[in-house]
Amino acid sequence: MIEFNYNTNTNKLLFKCEPELFNAVREFFSVENPNAKFLRRRNRFIPLRKYAITPTGQCDLGLFWEIRKYLIDKQIPASVTIDEKLERIITPSDILELYTNFAHTLRDYQIEVIQKAIKIGTGTCVLGTGAGKTLTTAALIENFFRRAKNKDTFKCLVIVPDLGLVSQTYEEFLACGTTFKISKWTGNNKCDHTANVIICNIGILQSQFEENDWVRFVDLLIVDECHKIKSDNKISKIIGKIKTHHRYGFTGTLPEDQFDKWSIIGKLGPVIYEKNSYNLRLEKFLTNVEVKVLNLSYNEPIPRLTDNDYRNELEFIYNSSKRNNLLTSLCLKLASNTLILVNHIAHGEALLSCFENINNTTHKVFFIRGEIEVEERDRIKHIMENNNNIICIAISAIFSTGVNIKNLHNIIFAAGGKSFIRTVQSIGRGLRLHEGKEKLLILDICDDLHYGSKHGSKRKEIYNKEKIKFVDKQIKLY
Repeated sequence: MIEFNYNTNTNKLLFKCEPELFNAVREFFSVENPNAKFLRRRNRFIPLRKYAITPTGQCDLGLFWEIRKYLIDKQIPASVTIDEKLERIITPSDILELYTNFAHTLRDYQIEVIQKAIKIGTGTCVLGTGAGKTLTTAALIENFFRRAKNKDTFKCLVIVPDLGLVSQTYEEFLACGTTFKISKWTGNNKCDHTANVIICNIGILQSQFEENDWVRFVDLLIVDECHKIKSDNKISKIIGKIKTHHRYGFTGTLPEDQFDKWSIIGKLGPVIYEKNSYNLRLEKFLTNVEVKVLNLSYNEPIPRLTDNDYRNELEFIYNSSKRNNLLTSLCLKLASNTLILVNHIAHGEALLSCFENINNTTHKVFFIRGEIEVEERDRIKHIMENNNNIICIAISAIFSTGVNIKNLHNIIFAAGGKSFIRTVQSIGRGLRLHEGKEKLLILDICDDLHYGSKHGSKRKEIYNKEKIKFVDKQIKLY
């Protein structure tokens, strides 16, 4: 006998069965704890594995569908009982006629996303950058709003990663032609509690969640860029305290880490739709992309670098005048607009200084970093959208997610790195269609150094996985 029960107080699933099967299921939903060996060497006890299901069978509600899939795949010959409270949650809803009269025409796959979301009642949607996540989200909310018994009291909370995306999402919702009332909630914008849809950033929710009890009782929850939900971070715990079962996550890329995937699915529901960047490019919804990997070898004195000298390696490439001059020269030869992604302010400042020290009369150069206000970032993005020969140096943590610039033809990965999500999301910044843009050009700077080579190989694996063609070019810096 296998039992699934739902605890309304904790908003958790309780899974019960005979011990041998329970242990097998629990072991399947576990991963090796990467910190265990390190901490045990220092006489600190920590479990060797991380488990998504507790020893008592408790787990996040969204894992119900994953556990059922496991039982079906393994052809477990046992009867299954589901308590009445859980049955109400997982029973599919009737698909009534969708409202689709928006300012922009919904694509067929966007309609399919909304239909599946309403039918299942919860779920995670993986839509590659440029698939129109904002329009899809707005249309989903509008259909929930129109089905609400009392539209005046209907509340939807939309969580986005940062301040810039609050304003961007707000403006795009308005441009979609929605009928619900919208409010921004940030450190600079007080929440309008009469609004039907409240868009907030993660920061304000983390700092003011306890003082805003209404958040726990919203009718609909939308989490944008939900790959940022990690198994042990604060926002994940906050989302777990929100009561509604109508909750959806949208992302362009799920994390590679399996435990983080289970955390997202557990908090927001099973993956109900996937359409990746490759398919969007095939169907001409996105522009083509070409990657040129520039492998740099150095003929200058290089500090002795060991396997543990990652920081020294970074300081070397950031301060290499030959490397920075090469990047500067490359940018000035590129047509249209170019985005240079860096990971640290010092690197961006070094590149900015290179541009300022040459006689550049053809390109305007900007540097977007953390202290630049949202309004100024928006102004720079507007300049890029409406002009050519603009070079924007930007911290990748700021510009790798959610930024929408159609008039972007070139991206330079100037700082290496190996993050799957950041690499894919960064490419997505330039994939949107634009008149006169035949393709997006990526220049991937790969240094012939210990970490530079390892991370470069990792990025090439990512390109292969995403079915993006790349070519290698060797460059010697004299």
